[in-house]
Amino acid sequence: DDWVRHRSADRFVRNLASITTSGVYKGMTREAVLITLLTAFVMLYNGCVTGFQDISGVYHDPIWSSPWLPPLTLPLPAFTLTSPSLSFLLAYRTNTAYQRWDEARKNWGMNINH
Repeated sequence: DDWVRHRSADRFVRNLASITTSGVYKGMTREAVLITLLTAFVMLYNGCVTGFQDISGVYHDPIWSSPWLPPLTLPLPAFTLTSPSLSFLLAYRTNTAYQRWDEARKNWGMNINH
């Protein structure tokens, strides 16, 4: 019965509805809301100060054009310099997790077979 429920067609909707009750979501709610609000503010500010291009490709002039209002940007070298180390860290953590899973699988197999 659990397998039928797990493989049902509405499992995606059921899992999507249960996101707000997960422990990970509850622990990161403040951070997620803060990042979302900060991103929305930067997008709206940059759209009003520098103008924007909509989905159909039409460019809209800025609402506020002043030399005292610069666009909010991040420096690219910070991301360029940290990307290789982040990729190595991610690969290391993935390999370590796989090794731990493989060792647990072998130990479980030894317990079951003996």
